[in-house]
Order: sequence, then C-alpha cells, then structure tokens
Amino acid sequence: MKKKRSLWITLAAVACICVSMLFGSAATAKAEGEGQEYTYTDATLFVCGADGVVTAYAGDRNVKEIVVPQTIGGVTVTGIGAEVFKDMTELEFTAVPDTVISFGDFAFSGCSKLNTIYPYQPVLDSVTGVDTGKFVILNSEQNAGGVITLPTNLNQIGTGAFAGCTSVGKFAVADANAYFTTHAWDRAWTQQPNDNSGDEVVTNPKNTGEVLLSKDGTMMYRLAPAFHYTGNGLYNIPETVVTLLPYACEQVSLNGGFVIPASVQVIGDYAFYKCGNLNTVKFAEGSQTSTIGAYAFAYNNNLQKSDITDGASCFTLPTGVTSIGEYCFAYCQNIVIDISKTKLEVIPDYAFYESDNLHELQTPVTLRKVGAYAFYGCNNLNEVKFLGKTLEEIGTGAFKTCNNLHIVDIPEGVTAIADGTFDGCQNLNTIKLPDSLKTIGDNAFKDCRNIHEMVIPPNVSHVSKNSFAGANQNDIDTSKNQYIQKFVKAKLPDVGEKFTVGNLKYKITKSHKTKGTAALYGTKGKSLKTAKVPATIMYKGYKFKVTSIGNNAFKNCKKLKTVKLGSNVKSIGKNAFYGCKKLTGVTLNAKLTTIGNGAFTKCIALKKITIPAKVTKIGSKAFYGDSKLKTITIKSSKIKSKKIGKSAFAKINKKATIRVPKKKLSAYKKIIRSAGAAKSVKIKK
Repeated sequence: MKKKRSLWITLAAVACICVSMLFGSAATAKAEGEGQEYTYTDATLFVCGADGVVTAYAGDRNVKEIVVPQTIGGVTVTGIGAEVFKDMTELEFTAVPDTVISFGDFAFSGCSKLNTIYPYQPVLDSVTGVDTGKFVILNSEQNAGGVITLPTNLNQIGTGAFAGCTSVGKFAVADANAYFTTHAWDRAWTQQPNDNSGDEVVTNPKNTGEVLLSKDGTMMYRLAPAFHYTGNGLYNIPETVVTLLPYACEQVSLNGGFVIPASVQVIGDYAFYKCGNLNTVKFAEGSQTSTIGAYAFAYNNNLQKSDITDGASCFTLPTGVTSIGEYCFAYCQNIVIDISKTKLEVIPDYAFYESDNLHELQTPVTLRKVGAYAFYGCNNLNEVKFLGKTLEEIGTGAFKTCNNLHIVDIPEGVTAIADGTFDGCQNLNTIKLPDSLKTIGDNAFKDCRNIHEMVIPPNVSHVSKNSFAGANQNDIDTSKNQYIQKFVKAKLPDVGEKFTVGNLKYKITKSHKTKGTAALYGTKGKSLKTAKVPATIMYKGYKFKVTSIGNNAFKNCKKLKTVKLGSNVKSIGKNAFYGCKKLTGVTLNAKLTTIGNGAFTKCIALKKITIPAKVTKIGSKAFYGDSKLKTITIKSSKIKSKKIGKSAFAKINKKATIRVPKKKLSAYKKIIRSAGAAKSVKIKK
C-alpha cells in the first residue's frame, strides 16, 4: 500500500469532514494513518457483480494490506462476498469503501493476522469531483490499529465472516449504524429512548468494545479473539444475548471461562471452538439454553467444569437442552459431563469423539438415538447407563475403542446394534441385550476379549460372520437363539451341561465338535400345547443330535396335544409323557428303538399310535390306562418275548386293534397278551 504525504493539510481537512459525517461531533484522536493519502489496490484484481458485491480476489494472497476500490468496472462496491479473502494468513490490514453494506459468509475467515479493517471515503478531484483513485480513512478514537471498524451502513455479516481472525482485539461501530453495536465488559450499558417511539433499547454510548452485537443486543456475532480480559472471575456474556451466533467465541484466547446468561437460547456452531485456555463454562440459574450447535465446544482440552461457584466437578448441561450438534464436545480431553437431566433425544454423530476423560455416562430418559462414533475413543469411559425406555438405535462405531468400558445395559426398544458399535472394547465384560434386538452388525463386538456375561436374545435374526471376530465367545449364551449359534463358537460344553432353547430343556450327553449328542430332559413350564423335538440343536456354536427324550421330560404337561419326535431320537425315557391328558397325536421317528417304562401312561386322550420298525423294547406300563387308545400299529419285527414289559398295554380301550407284522403275528399275540392286553383287544396282521 503506497503512502503519499504531500497533501497532508488537504487530507487532514477531508479526514475531519469524513469523521464528522461518520461519528458525529465526538472528539477524535489521531490514529495511525490519519491525514494520509492511500492508493487503491488494482481494481482488475477483483471480480465484482452487477449488485456491487465483490465475489473474488485474484491478486497475491500473501499480501499484508488490501484496499478495496470504491468502484470496480464502473459499479459501486456494496459488499465483500463469501470467502473472498478466506485463508489469506498474511493479511493484516484491509480498507473497504464506506458504501459496503454486507460482509459475506467466511469473507475474512482464516485471516489469522488480520487486526484492522477501516472504512474509507474517496478523495475527489477538487475541480471535477471525480474519484482520484485515492482515499482517506475515516478515523476516530475507535478505529486505530487492531480494531475492526464496520462501515456506516453495514447491515449484514455472514456466518463465520471473522472466523479464525485471531488477531482482532476490538470492534467499532458508528453511531449512525442501525444494525450493530458493541459491548465492553468494563463499560456499563444504558437505556436510551429509541427515536420517538417511546421504546427503550440497550445501547453502548462509545460503540467500541470486544463484543460485536446486533443493535438490540440479542445476537452476539463475535468476541474479539485477541481481547485481553483483566477482570476478576469468569467473563460475563451480555445478559441481553439470546443467540450466540456461529463462531461467536471461536479461538478466543481469554483465560478462565464464561458465564452464559439465562437469556441465551441458542449456542451456534463452533461458538466456543478451540478456546485454548477455556476451562469453565457457567450456565446462569434459570438457563433457557435449548440448542447447542456442531463443534460448539470442540477441541477445548482444558474444559472441565460448568460451574465452579457451586463446586460442580463436571460440565453439566442445562435441563432445557433438547439438541446438540455433531462433534459438539469432540476432543475435549479433560471434560467430565452430565447430560442426564437434559431433554436430549439424539446424541449426534461424533458428539464426544475422543473425549478421553469421560468415566461414566448416564443418558437422559428422553434419548432415542446414539449417533455414529458418538463416543469413539473415549478411553476412560467405563460404564454407560441408559436411564430411559425410549432408546431405539445405537449407531455405527458408537463406542468403538472405548478400551475401559466394562458394563453396558441396552434397554428394550433397541432393534439393532450397528457395525462396529463396540469394536475394540477390550475390557467389556457385561453386556445385557434386550429381547427387542433383531440385528447385530458387522464387527459389532470385534476384539471384545473379556466378555463374561452376554445372553443373545431369541429375536436376533441377522448376525454377520464378523460380529464377534476376535472376541471371547466362551461365555456368550446362545441357548435362546439357534440362528446365532452358526456364528458364535464358545468353548466346547461339558457332558451334563444344561441349556434351554425355546420351551424345551436339554443337556449334553456327548461332547464333541462334530458328533455331540443331547437329551431333551424337560420343559419350561407345563403349559405347552405342542412339542416338536428337533433332529439337532445348536449350543455355543456346536451342533448336537437330539437322541433321547429323558425321564419325566413331559410328565403331567396336561395341555399338551401333539408331539413330533426328531429324526435322531432313539429312546423315550421313563414316564416321559406320563399324565399328558390331552395328548391326541404322537409321531414317533424311524430311528426310535426304546419306549421306556410308563412312557405314555394315562394319556387318556390318545387314540392311535404307530410303533416304528427299529423298536426293540417297550417298557412296563408304556401305554397303561390309555382308555381311548383303539389303534396300535407295530411295524417292528425286532421285539423279543421279554422286551415288552408288564402291563405295557393294560387298560387300553377294550375294543382296540393292534396290528403287527405278518410273520410275527403268532409270537406277538402271546407277548402282547402277557403285557396286559384284554381278551377283547384284537391282534391282527
């Protein structure tokens, strides 16, 4: 920026006139550059639309100073568009014409050395009145170096316009500006009448301060990042503020913390992002805060508490908070937070990403969803308590690599555990899964090497082959869910080990990886109406043939009506179906060899039965007292004279017909009669 000093007297006079026009008759002090003539930056380096908004700068982006011409291509400049000077990290000084009425989104974002913006008015030729291409800055007490001075008629500041401008120390606003004002912590605010309306509005008489606000004080645009606070205790955000706009306090170097007044309802995206020295945020009593935006408190490594005056040991969110944004508290490595009293329905994606100091989490009763990677890398989180009954979804990688997580109790209502939810939780040992669960995603429990207690619910119908990859599967109880046993392999169970599948109880009779067997030994309750005994059963990831029905297995199941035995059952134990008064249909399988003593005693509704070809023994009282049993078909030719027990057919229906193999008719008549069949019972081939 070329300086000309030859017109000192003339320019000083013009400067005084300009100051008077902008700031009224207030006293002025000579700031750096006052009374000096400056030259515009080459207009050809700018792109300007027909509306006067500069949309691009094509010059050297490492310059320290830029002066935006008042006219470009014959168009009066009215705005600095979105991202025009973004990330010009060497830029320190910018002058803009006082005709500018808008700064676009991220217009100066990332200009980390920018500390001064001056509005100016051009120097006109004294004879022709034509713009000379030179100008004088509009100086006053407020706009010395290190101050962002807004043009007189500026009415719009876009999102993040000064984001990352970490060298800004103050803001200045002209009295005549109808849209913005400032606040200084050490200067009291006053109530002044608003023109002739009779209404009172909050104003700042000096219009220079570290905080840039909307004219009515309800919206906070920016706290100057380089502002040096020398007061005692926490810095108080003005009590008029309702909305902390995005980037409002981003990268502020202020030591200590803030008091957020009760009036604040919305904390915008990146509002307190990367405030390196921030350790405490106090929400005033009666806080109305309901919304906290994305990245609002992210990357604050020293943030720990929300209220030191009450001795609070954690960061406590106000009870009225209903939503927080993605990455809201990400990388807050020392934060201990309480969200349990809020009205949050969603913990969004990455909300507490790598917040290492979280130890215990209690969720609000209103919670419906935990987003993807919400607690990823929270290495000290050891317990999660879901307090409500409204949770429906836990997102991908939500607790991934939470290395010290020990206990998780997932409430009813959750239907899916997404991919990688607990991936790498090496110390997770107790997991309670709800009956509502249907899906366990890929790598959901990958490398969970210390699982000691987990029961897979019966409704799980989708599991990935990698859901439990690298996890300890020995203590995962899959007895309630046959489907999942294809994917989970525990330690081979011991002989005699018992388990329940559905309403039927089993125990291991032979332990083998591929040739194991099990017996059905009982039922879960006595209210069964039908029973279908499977050929095989899965347990702990191993398949076992069901080869026997144990003693008393269905005894006195008085509601049982039908039974079908699986294809591998070889024996029916003593009193297995004793007293099943409503049993009308029994299907015995082809491999059956033994019907035990009293197996079907007092099955008084049973009308017919077929005894398969491989049966070699029918125990005593096997069908004793089956008063309606009228049709018996014996296909076996292998039953010897002493292998039908005493009273096996005693007290069956007197008009019953027993059909036997033709070649065994004579022999079987004798042994069947000796087994209690009445003389009226017909024995035929």
